[in-house]
Amino acid sequence: MVLQTGASGGGIAQLLPLERIQGRQVIADDDDFGTQGRTIRQKKVTAERLSKKYSGSQAYQLFLEAYQLLLWKQCHALINQRGLPGELELIVKDLWALRLQKLYEREDDNYRSDDNISQLFSSQTEWTELDDEEYRYHRRKLSDSPKVIDAVALCYLGTLLLRIPVSIGYMQRWIVRDDIPFLRLSRFVPQDMKERLPAVYHNVLDPRNVPTGDQLHRAVADLADLYSRDFGVTFPRINLPLLLFSYIKQLALPLEIYPAVSRLKELSGFEFCFSRQPGRFNRVSLPEVQLMSLVIIAAKLLYPLDDIKRYPDSLQDPAAQIIDWEAWVETQKEFDLRGKNTERLTRGCEIKVDESDVLQMTPAQLDDYMDWYSKMWIDTKKGTNPFADMFQTDRVDTDEVNPMPPPDDDDDGPEISKKLHKMLSRMKMRRVVADADVMALAEPVARPGSSL
Repeated sequence: MVLQTGASGGGIAQLLPLERIQGRQVIADDDDFGTQGRTIRQKKVTAERLSKKYSGSQAYQLFLEAYQLLLWKQCHALINQRGLPGELELIVKDLWALRLQKLYEREDDNYRSDDNISQLFSSQTEWTELDDEEYRYHRRKLSDSPKVIDAVALCYLGTLLLRIPVSIGYMQRWIVRDDIPFLRLSRFVPQDMKERLPAVYHNVLDPRNVPTGDQLHRAVADLADLYSRDFGVTFPRINLPLLLFSYIKQLALPLEIYPAVSRLKELSGFEFCFSRQPGRFNRVSLPEVQLMSLVIIAAKLLYPLDDIKRYPDSLQDPAAQIIDWEAWVETQKEFDLRGKNTERLTRGCEIKVDESDVLQMTPAQLDDYMDWYSKMWIDTKKGTNPFADMFQTDRVDTDEVNPMPPPDDDDDGPEISKKLHKMLSRMKMRRVVADADVMALAEPVARPGSSL
């Protein structure tokens, strides 16, 4: 405390606190009485914050770079995880280079602004006509740009050029199992890229649903038509023998289907390649649809689904065997639900889990599902909140009494073989009625392939 004498008021003595500011003593005056508790806030000069997001043509260029990175990720996964040859990367690279050339040739960058020069724009500006024009620019660019599903289609066309027996069904199953990165692709985009991309591009690079078989077939057909029309690329027909054998095995059908399909192929005139004729899209022109349709027709001719008894004339007739179709349906259902009926969740079954399955799931299955969810949907970016470490989003490493084994990474080959052996063991033989015995019968005998 210090004794101070006011400059006015007759020298009234008072005790006031001693304030030291930078080593100097401040003496309060009598005129300042009653102002000790007043707080004066100085108005801060609002600094204009510049956004990191790109706009205009540079934003579109960055989008293409991010898309190319994701395309490489998918191609790299096919080579290193699925064992496809390394030449696939070179083929996909050449196909993508042709697509890029076409994109740059028709570039119509009508969007120009002063902000584009520095690639930064003020966060304090209102939504103006310029912002609306930029949004329309990006939407127009995206309408002609490749989609994420086109990257999978491009990899498929690469396998087609290399004559690798990979079907659309394989590609879809690998997407579900996350062997091919597709869902939440933004997790593979570097953070610096994501911060500079406009929001309209984030939605394109972040698909949240598994594509259906029809969508994949349509994407492949459209892309094959684009390369054929614009660049004169001719794609060969699918690897028919190996794909046909794969279809028969996966459907657990007898091998007698193979020669029947070969004969039907000659009668149908199918070419099993993507049509190069312009016109309306027709699913019958899809190569794998053509092949599968012949498999169904052959199975119906040799092993009908009705209750009519048809008798072959010899044991060499492929239709001498009988398929129990009710048992086939039950076996197929067991195969489709194999991931949910085991102690651990099979890869690819996580995305099929809904709220009705939670009550029947074991603790190990719940842990598998939460691990998958954490990997797919939770951002791994380190938070700035100091209390975030107290609430961990991933599994805590603890010493468990019964540690859970890692999920099985093997393919479905053993399960498919098991299903095939189970069905073949249930097949029965039809009684043979020779042509000589038909004459002695009073009623006509229905033969395999007939409608009666």
